[in-house]
Amino acid sequence: MAGLFSNDATAWSNGNLVLQCAMGIALLAGMFMAKKKNFRAHGICQTTVIILNLAAISLFMLPVYKRGVAPKALTNLGDAFYSVSSAHAIIGTVAELIGIYIVLRAGTNLLPKALRFKNYKTWMRAELIIWWIVIGLGIGTYGVWYVAPSHANHGDAEVASKQPPAKDEAKPINIEISNFAFSPKDITVPAGTTIVWLNKTGRHSVFADDDSFESPIMTAGEEYKHTFDKPGKISYYCSIHGSAGGHDMAGTITVEPKK
Repeated sequence: MAGLFSNDATAWSNGNLVLQCAMGIALLAGMFMAKKKNFRAHGICQTTVIILNLAAISLFMLPVYKRGVAPKALTNLGDAFYSVSSAHAIIGTVAELIGIYIVLRAGTNLLPKALRFKNYKTWMRAELIIWWIVIGLGIGTYGVWYVAPSHANHGDAEVASKQPPAKDEAKPINIEISNFAFSPKDITVPAGTTIVWLNKTGRHSVFADDDSFESPIMTAGEEYKHTFDKPGKISYYCSIHGSAGGHDMAGTITVEPKK
């Protein structure tokens, strides 16, 4: 489904972007509450933001980063898709941990005395600055992932897909990736068929539920192919926008015995 701000963004991504910006504004509002000595409202505001952000990290950001970025981040830091996303993840984690620490210090007696700071203003101002750095990196991540994806073609894949099949080889079957869906989503092919996934927009991947095949993260114009020799039903998904078990951006391939 097309997003609100970019045709390549999911509704989840758009919603998370709006939520993160709203939380940043809420933290600014909380700062003004503290200046007016309205410490109760300030505490409620800041604690709510920390809890909401922890939920967003756990339910959306961490799973997407773990599936789609982390496995290849260290070897692809020259690519903004990985470097900006990783910086956002690392600094965002630091900001969340500092926020939890501040909430525990200001609102509870759970911390040992040795860990209880007294300079509230310094800690809270530092947290606000770091949080807005994280928001900036989040906007940057959104831009790299959805607004201005690379349109470079994958040369080897292009050549391979245009070569005619061997005499005894079945004609390759194409599956297009666009609008956060595989088209066709479910397909039945005879054993020995090569399937070529053609990525039309954004960043996507093809991961088998049983780990029998996986593509790299593909940009618009790139493609990935895999030959299915054994009969059976294989489920797969996009590691960024789907998950195993047919959730969200996913598809199935049924391989029938040769007749």
